[in-house]
Amino acid sequence: MNGRTPTSRPRWLIRALRTPRRPQSLTVLALLAGCAGMLLWFAARMENYGENLTLNLGTDLVGVVITVFVIGPLISRAQEGRVREHTRLDYEWFSAQVYGSTSNVKVLDTFSNLFGPQYSDRLFRGVKAATAHGARVQILLLDPDSLAAILRGRELGEQSDDIRRDILRNLRTLSQFARRLDDNSSQFLEVRLCSTSPGVTLYRWDERSLVSFLTVGRLSGEGVQLEVAVRSPLGAFVEQRFDELWQQSKPMDRFTHLPVTLVDATDGRREFSCRFVHVDDCLYVAGHDLVSYMARHRLDQLSAYSDALHVQDAHELIVVDDESELHEVLRQNFAEKYDASAAAFVELRPQVPVTE
Repeated sequence: MNGRTPTSRPRWLIRALRTPRRPQSLTVLALLAGCAGMLLWFAARMENYGENLTLNLGTDLVGVVITVFVIGPLISRAQEGRVREHTRLDYEWFSAQVYGSTSNVKVLDTFSNLFGPQYSDRLFRGVKAATAHGARVQILLLDPDSLAAILRGRELGEQSDDIRRDILRNLRTLSQFARRLDDNSSQFLEVRLCSTSPGVTLYRWDERSLVSFLTVGRLSGEGVQLEVAVRSPLGAFVEQRFDELWQQSKPMDRFTHLPVTLVDATDGRREFSCRFVHVDDCLYVAGHDLVSYMARHRLDQLSAYSDALHVQDAHELIVVDDESELHEVLRQNFAEKYDASAAAFVELRPQVPVTE
């Protein structure tokens, strides 16, 4: 998405072509063009009209070249080094910036009120508009099951379960929004989870960013935000940190769904995408279609496989007793993760190799 081919147009030109023009601007432009045409028409009766016109146009073109290639870059460099302070993170203001974005939108945070009920609708309207313009939207949050999430909770003076619930709420909101996008827009939206504390937060739109730092005892959005250019030293540093974490992160889908293949010794194989939870380092999946498939086959002839599991060998399928304490714990964990209920759970337990 970030590369350029030898035949691609310059990014500033693509952005200019994609940026919608306001009707008022077009009206003013048409009036100015009309006035210029009338003035040239009236001046046509002057002596040496052609020579005067050539001289004036040549002078104007020299001024344009100097402005575009000399004065413009100098002003841009001065603006890139400028840092503007915001007393807090204004989520509505940022959503408005996202709406007009045409190249990049990035969010890096532990979790964010930006995806909460108060601001998410306006943000998602902005994301739809940005992706329609071809902007790439990358959202990177902290893995709720990571050690980094527990440590961040301690820094804020909260229980780790509180941080986990906040991240899970963000993920449910983002997952629901992603499902509503059309194919054209969904290809520009990526949500990933990192297991390492970023130390900084990033809210970027095109070539500008809001940067802050994770502080002890206070949410990042409540502190001072530094608005900087992406190409400034601070902006480049945070961009590099984002890219490092992005490369090490995992897609949101891998946290919400587990691909499982059931292999029957006599009846082939079947693919499933299951919701899942971990309890005491054990993996449990839930899914009506998977349970129905198991009910029609002998369990001693079924084996489960998944490319997403650390152990690539076959797994046994063990149905959890729905009257056990474990089932109640699983039901609570599942409801917290997905805000939904499940009636049956199946443990995927690595098979122990048989030795002679």
